[in-house]
Amino acid sequence: MRLAQPRLRFSIHYCQRTFKMELPYFRLKEAFNEVKDSFSYGSGSEKLSSTAKLLGKFVANTGMLAVEIGAEAIKKAPEHLGKTAQNQLNKNSDSMSEEQIVRLNKIAEKGNEAKEIREQKEREESKKEHKEL
Repeated sequence: MRLAQPRLRFSIHYCQRTFKMELPYFRLKEAFNEVKDSFSYGSGSEKLSSTAKLLGKFVANTGMLAVEIGAEAIKKAPEHLGKTAQNQLNKNSDSMSEEQIVRLNKIAEKGNEAKEIREQKEREESKKEHKEL
């Protein structure tokens, strides 16, 4: 199995932001052509083998993409928890106990801190990319 050379660039729109990723995806076009050729000229075992390779490469590509999307979601989880806590405070603070309000305020503060840290890292990475160009 060959990995794609050079690396492919993908953009994923996630939470109204675009994240650029470089992943070593398998070349499905080559695998598809192999399946097409084996169905035209190959034996039964060659047909099965080439189809299994195509399916395996497709599943691997899908898995790599899921890992990348999942990593981005995990990075933003504290922010989303903080935002949810702040929304709960805004809507229901009059019916909450002091302990609940304090707990939700702490969660909201940590979410804001996580967002600031992530945005600072993104700015630093963006500066590095511009310097490399």
